[in-house]
Amino acid sequence: MGDATGADNLYQEAEDQLTAKEMRAYAWLEMQRGFLDFVRGRPGEAGLHYRRADAAYPGYWLVEEHIAELLGSEGSCEEAAAILERIVSTVDRPDLDQAIGELYELAGDSGCARHWEERALNAYLQSAERGEVHYHHHLVDYYADVVEDGANAVKWAYKDLQLRENFATQAALAWALYRDGQFGNAVCWIDRALASRVVDARLYFRAGEIYCAAGDKARGDELRERALKLNPAVAGFHLHH
Repeated sequence: MGDATGADNLYQEAEDQLTAKEMRAYAWLEMQRGFLDFVRGRPGEAGLHYRRADAAYPGYWLVEEHIAELLGSEGSCEEAAAILERIVSTVDRPDLDQAIGELYELAGDSGCARHWEERALNAYLQSAERGEVHYHHHLVDYYADVVEDGANAVKWAYKDLQLRENFATQAALAWALYRDGQFGNAVCWIDRALASRVVDARLYFRAGEIYCAAGDKARGDELRERALKLNPAVAGFHLHH
């Protein structure tokens, strides 16, 4: 809700309650503290927390994926992709397959990018065909941002919204409608997400894009400025958490 300092203080309090044997828990807490810095556009501080986490519990793949995200955001795309490829060799994570594809796209290797993106999409769709629902939001992300297929993004966004309506699914539907050229409907749904009063740079940035596309440049610029104040790197590479 916008109190990142308060959140960090709570993580610190939790760390103080750990014993020396609970290094995995300590690593998880340091990772969360690093992610707080990452989403506030503070890569140096984020990297410090991630390094502490990695030193406390080496080989923890959750920490490694956050390190990869940070590297990707800083332009070290191939190094980030290599870390994620190592993770997916042992952990079934099609969302990381998608991230690898996006990293190769940024690195200019469209052939590798297609391989990993198609692998992600196949896994998402196979999961959905089995009646599973946990990749619905990833399908929205994939169709909206990887291939910019607005119609399919809207289809999966509505499915996800029916399962759980909250600011995240409302914002995802708004973005899908934006990709589909339905700017008026997109404004309606992004307004619902904003009404939650959640403080989130990516939410504000996308809301700004939607408002600009709908013809309200003043409101759009205001929202994008708010996003950039929270996180100057909001438009950069990120994992689909």
